Amino acid sequence: MKKYLAHIQRKNLNTNELNEEKKKDFRNIVFLQIVIIVSAMLLKETLALCGVSLAASNMIRDFLFLITGGLYVFVLWDLLRDLTKSNTLIISMFVLIILGLGVAFFAVNPVYEFFDNDAKRPYLFFVHLSLFIIETTVIYHCVYDIFSGKKLSVEKIWGSACIYLMIGISFGSLYDLVNIVKPGSMGIPLAQGLESYTVCIYYSMTIIGGHDAFLEAIPLIQNLGIIEAVWSNLFIVLLVGRLLGKPDTDSEETK
Repeated sequence: MKKYLAHIQRKNLNTNELNEEKKKDFRNIVFLQIVIIVSAMLLKETLALCGVSLAASNMIRDFLFLITGGLYVFVLWDLLRDLTKSNTLIISMFVLIILGLGVAFFAVNPVYEFFDNDAKRPYLFFVHLSLFIIETTVIYHCVYDIFSGKKLSVEKIWGSACIYLMIGISFGSLYDLVNIVKPGSMGIPLAQGLESYTVCIYYSMTIIGGHDAFLEAIPLIQNLGIIEAVWSNLFIVLLVGRLLGKPDTDSEETK
């Protein structure tokens, strides 16, 4: 048991190894985020243009989301091991990921419907709540890591891109949580599950991208969108200030 726990606790690396590990994790997360966002916004429509049936398009999208989403949360957890010394937090997040993926397998299974649309709502709520908790935890530690120290290194540049895209994806989960509690909150009828989640990611990315979402969402969703827009723009402002206000070479730091 102790041997197994050693594999899911924090990493004991020197500074250079830790920076390389963070850069690798940040880069991998950004690539996975791009796949998630692009597939949510373009995959179904692209397949339809290619003549793929609606049922096949949904199945392809759902499979891609489950595989990519599973990789995404595990890489987030692996990154968290580089950012915190708390083994309690690391193990707690690992358990939450396993539970979330287990519930997601039954709630959004693309091959077999275990529950009808209304019966799956509590399970979907747990899945998105777990994802939101994991992402906000990682965002907090990433922001602390990026704005600490004097040198803005390569891994912190990747980390900035990671945080920005994670803001969009995490708010997508938050919007879907509202839509699960009150179906129709996004302004259009949506099937519970990945259909709803992809629309929520679309809405979230239009918010941080500064575009009109063209959805008549309820006031709560609109107000959360304002918070997301302010937070994402504030992060950009702080990041620019970080770039302009801190030295980027060791010689300048010494001086």
